[in-house]
Amino acid sequence: MQKTSATVRFAVLDVRAWDPTGDLDAFPGFGPADVVIANALLQWVPDHQRLLRRWAGQLRDGASLAFQVPGNFAEPSHQIIREVAALSIWDRRFDGLLLGADAVADPQTYAALLIDEGFSVDAWEPPICNQLPETGDDHPVLRWVEGTALRGIRSIVDDGEWDALRAELNPRLALAYPVHNGLVFLPFRRIFVVASRGR
Repeated sequence: MQKTSATVRFAVLDVRAWDPTGDLDAFPGFGPADVVIANALLQWVPDHQRLLRRWAGQLRDGASLAFQVPGNFAEPSHQIIREVAALSIWDRRFDGLLLGADAVADPQTYAALLIDEGFSVDAWEPPICNQLPETGDDHPVLRWVEGTALRGIRSIVDDGEWDALRAELNPRLALAYPVHNGLVFLPFRRIFVVASRGR
């Protein structure tokens, strides 16, 4: 635990073990929570709907829960990554490092889950179309996914393997996402949910 000059404290732990009631002996004083915010986190938690149900059951009246998850795991960018990662040259080294098309639910599913737990819910999925500029030899979508979906793979490969993986991905992404007037359009789904338990 670290302290700042303000009345803010931080702790690092497995989100699956966190308890919004503040009853964890290892983290006294971290609750009960009034607001829970999870930004691009829950997609990494297997069966995170079960976790949401537990949190919803533990949050007191007047508490709010807000989260955002990316919803683009079925898009060509991620399909291509999974196809390349499955090539025999990688000998299944990347199993478990990539999320599947079913990593997150749709807004209706999250809304129904939380309404069933007694929350009022706003859930939405705005249309987002990123416009990525074409610069250099690397395709803009490759540069984008290097900071997101490919981070787990990058952490376990050496530089030569990384270059080989990128060489497989670059032309495939270029076919799926053509350049238009110096820009590549990358539709990107994001699912937002804000839920409150009434007093």
